[in-house]
Amino acid sequence: MNADDSAMPRDLLANNRTLLAYVRTALAFAGLGFAVAKFGLSTKSAHASGYLGTFMVFIGLVVAVTGFVQHRAVLHTLAPSASEAPAPSRVPHVAVAIGCVLVCALLTVYVAANVT
Repeated sequence: MNADDSAMPRDLLANNRTLLAYVRTALAFAGLGFAVAKFGLSTKSAHASGYLGTFMVFIGLVVAVTGFVQHRAVLHTLAPSASEAPAPSRVPHVAVAIGCVLVCALLTVYVAANVT
C-alpha cells in the first residue's frame, strides 16, 4: 500500500460529503423557490413571485444535476475501474442525488404549471 492508496478512502468520503452538500443546497433552492412562488407577498407581485419561484426551483434542479455530474467525474478520477470503487459507500449518495433531481424536476413542473 503506497501513500496514494491510504488517501483514497479519505478522498472518496470527501467526494460523498461534497455531493451531499450539493443536494442540501439544491433542496434549499427548491424549497425557497416553492415558498416564494406559493406565498407571494402581495397580489401585485403574484406573477413576479411565481416566475421567481419557478426560476429558483429550476436553479435547484441545475445544482442537483451539477453535483451529481461532479461526483461521478471525481469518482472516475479516483477509481478509474468500477471494481476499484467501493460500491456500498456510493450507492446511497447517488440514490439521494437522483431523488433530489427528480423532486426538483417535479417541483419545477408543478410550480411552473400553477403560476398565477
